Amino acid sequence: MCLIDGQDGHVAEYICAVCCSLVDAPLLTTCHHIFCMACLQQWLDEKPSCPTCSVEIDPRHGAGDLRLASPLAWRVLGRLRVRCPLTGCGWTGEYSELMSHMTSSTSHQGTATAPRTGTASSPSSASAAASGAAAADMSSALQQAEALSAAAKSKFEQRVYRDALTLYSKAVSLAPSVPTYLLNRAAVHFMLAAYGDAIADCHAALALDPRLVKAYRRLSKAHIERGEFEKARDTLRAAAAADEANARELAPDLATASQLAEWQAEGEAAMSQHEHSVARAFFANVCGKTSAARSRLSMVRAELALGLCDRALRTCSDVIKADGNAAEAYVLRAVALMYSSDLDQARKHLREALRLDPDHPEGGRALKRVKKLEQHLSAGKAAFNARDFESARVAFSAALDAADAPQHAPLSASLHAERAAAQLRLKEYDAALHDAAVAIYANDDCISAWVTKAAALQALGRHEQALRELEPIMGSLGHESRISGAYSRAKFEVRKAKRPDYYGLLHVPSIASTLEIKGAYKARALECHPDKHAESEQARTRAEAAFKLLGEALEMLSDDFKRKLWDEGYDKEAVDERVRAAERAAREEPRGHHHHHH
Repeated sequence: MCLIDGQDGHVAEYICAVCCSLVDAPLLTTCHHIFCMACLQQWLDEKPSCPTCSVEIDPRHGAGDLRLASPLAWRVLGRLRVRCPLTGCGWTGEYSELMSHMTSSTSHQGTATAPRTGTASSPSSASAAASGAAAADMSSALQQAEALSAAAKSKFEQRVYRDALTLYSKAVSLAPSVPTYLLNRAAVHFMLAAYGDAIADCHAALALDPRLVKAYRRLSKAHIERGEFEKARDTLRAAAAADEANARELAPDLATASQLAEWQAEGEAAMSQHEHSVARAFFANVCGKTSAARSRLSMVRAELALGLCDRALRTCSDVIKADGNAAEAYVLRAVALMYSSDLDQARKHLREALRLDPDHPEGGRALKRVKKLEQHLSAGKAAFNARDFESARVAFSAALDAADAPQHAPLSASLHAERAAAQLRLKEYDAALHDAAVAIYANDDCISAWVTKAAALQALGRHEQALRELEPIMGSLGHESRISGAYSRAKFEVRKAKRPDYYGLLHVPSIASTLEIKGAYKARALECHPDKHAESEQARTRAEAAFKLLGEALEMLSDDFKRKLWDEGYDKEAVDERVRAAERAAREEPRGHHHHHH
């Protein structure tokens, strides 16, 4: 665009140092210089520093839209006086008005007409003059269209696609028979993800010139982004068949479209065979080449079938952001939310899906499923809290049936863990262990399942196994009091099981009095004395061990404090530790009191 002279004062600020023209789509750098968007991005690809002052610039966050970064500078730029860049147009005005002038329906309508003669002329010469005027109008319109197209190209390069679209549309309306403008507008539509409009422009360009390779290329790319791989392939096949020269040029595009169509079909076939991992691999290949919603949602279906919710949730969000009317994406996101145990959000998403498409069969079915699941789940929890464990188990089983969730889904983990807890209370230990194992397989951080598993193993007397199972997760979940508590209990039971039976050694019941214990000790000590078993080295060693144990039994059971701890299940080491702790506390007590009186 042409600046009007005499504004030197502040124009220099707005001349891009890369292209030396007035800035287009201006960006303001952190070091306060202004550049065209495309110029700066190209420059930063080469070297990440300011073209004016060489300060280092972060290519991602080092520059912002001038309009937002400095509204005042943006207003000053808008006030600069400019001329219209189109030849033969005498318009001058402010920079901020230039775009609306260039695209208004009244400007540039082919005003340069051939001069008329003043004398009356014969009919034949009048018609010749008229056709001459029409030809002049025509050539002027083409010139204007060409100038608009050049301006649009510059906007396209600056990635200001909305402006580029407006300018190309004006060029198309001035010169509807030039396929290039249609083709270029198709490229803008493509960048704006308006793939249907891009396809329409490509068809219009091909109607004017059926041999345009670029149009076929763009057409197939737009079909691919709409997930219409078969259409892209068939269009390219037909074009290649119609023209041998085109066939060579279109070969790579045809190969890509065919490959995508094949991968998508293979993935869908694998899904129908329930080979979800295989399907996921095919869809991942497709998604590597296109961001078509069809393939991304196919990928989501495969991931949900495998119980992988996090990626599925993110992908559905992206698809919904790109197209707020994608009912299928809402349904699949709802299923992912349900599998993640977020039933409330799942219900909201399904309502939105059915608002967008009231007849969506999957949406209706999924909503029924979520409501059923909620009913069973709340019934199960209420019964469990009321200690009606049989009803709780029945309700959780019904919830599992209603959910029909894949094994790896968090929902599967939580429902199995809930049922396992009910089975533990019903003393159905093997069933509880089975459900807890399923829950842990689905989610190895499922704390309640670990706690139930340990409790069931202990109820079955398998204390060492309980300890073995809990040991590896102490690192990751040991901070959880329920886990550390279960671990301490298991450790305690293992040590308890390894203790000698002091009452059995003394041949007394566990309710014997201290007097009875001392009497029993005397009798047994006489029997076990090593001097009485001197017939062999072996016999003597055995007797010494038994005699030592009897001494321990007497010491433990004739002291009220120690005996109480022993009866609670502590082993000798733990009892001794507690006795020492009690003695330490007793020694420190008077000091504390003494200090207190001061």
